Amino acid sequence: MIRVIRVIVLGLLALGASGCGAITSLFEKGPPLEQYQLLVPQSADATLPRAGTPVLQGTLAIMPYVTRGIYDDRGIVYRVDDLQLAAYTSREWAFTLSEMLGTATQQLLERRPLTAEPAVFDPRLPRSSTYQWRGTVREFEEVNRGRQVLAAVRLDVEIARSVDDSIVWRGSERLERAVPEPTKDMRRVVGTLSELTAEVLTKLIDSARADLGAPAAAAARPPR
Repeated sequence: MIRVIRVIVLGLLALGASGCGAITSLFEKGPPLEQYQLLVPQSADATLPRAGTPVLQGTLAIMPYVTRGIYDDRGIVYRVDDLQLAAYTSREWAFTLSEMLGTATQQLLERRPLTAEPAVFDPRLPRSSTYQWRGTVREFEEVNRGRQVLAAVRLDVEIARSVDDSIVWRGSERLERAVPEPTKDMRRVVGTLSELTAEVLTKLIDSARADLGAPAAAAARPPR
């Protein structure tokens, strides 16, 4: 009996030497990993009418969105009031936020083109386009205020001329909205984030169109 007990003790010590996590995993099991994808709602994509003619000649490359700090990880970010910003450990994006936003931007620019040639998001391609769409994530999270659950999206965008890196347009849009019937189902939060993304990007695209097209429209106006 003493020999058997000694074998068991030595076995536990061996596990301890290989790392405390090995022992912990025998007794504790965290929540299963949930993965989600940001999708442009069909109502904001396929059914949108094409918005006018392009206001820029040439091509537009959608650069990978800049996702600094906590937004650069896969975990979906949540905020408690305006005091705590953290990321879920078991709820994450299936793809990087930078990649999903680039894809969403391309989808919306297909219906609302700014350049004569289609805008393309593909980080593997060389940066030989006429213009570059450069986006930065400022807010992209679930917001918890007491019993209220909301979603918030803020994106900053600039359009630059590739040949000399000069900025031809710059804009920023932010939207926040309550999640309908909030429950522990993360799909409602992700669905609201998807809707806000489409709306924010549409506002940015339309603002860029209005600003960049203004000189051309003024020049085409007959003198009084």
